[in-house]
Amino acid sequence: MIEVNLTLLIQMVNFLLLVFLMNVILYRPIRRLVEQRNRFVSEQNEEISRAHAAVQEAIRQYEDRIREARSRGREKIQELKEAAYQAEKDIIGRASREAAGQVQQVRQKVERELGAVRRELQAQIEVFSRELAQRILGRAL
Repeated sequence: MIEVNLTLLIQMVNFLLLVFLMNVILYRPIRRLVEQRNRFVSEQNEEISRAHAAVQEAIRQYEDRIREARSRGREKIQELKEAAYQAEKDIIGRASREAAGQVQQVRQKVERELGAVRRELQAQIEVFSRELAQRILGRAL
């Protein structure tokens, strides 16, 4: 049976002190690290979203240029069919190559940025994991 005496009170105070110290020493720093990591990940996601929007804008501009070039081509066809046909092919070809080059550059840039972000996140995950393991185990790895 448990006897209610001074030692029970001391054990309860000891337990509450241990819980408090665990919260201060272990749980708060871990929660802070997780919050920082989540904030970093959300910032990176926002950057990715902005880069994706830039790619979509480049594609829209590409499509606008194609439509514009086709419109000019039709007008020239009405004036001089043979001369306009050749001019339309040149404009569309140039616009396609130029826009394709721009789209390719933007895609390559986005891929490079994504790779860099992934590498950076991977490095941070490893550091956070090592720190977490060291704190949990209470010794260096």
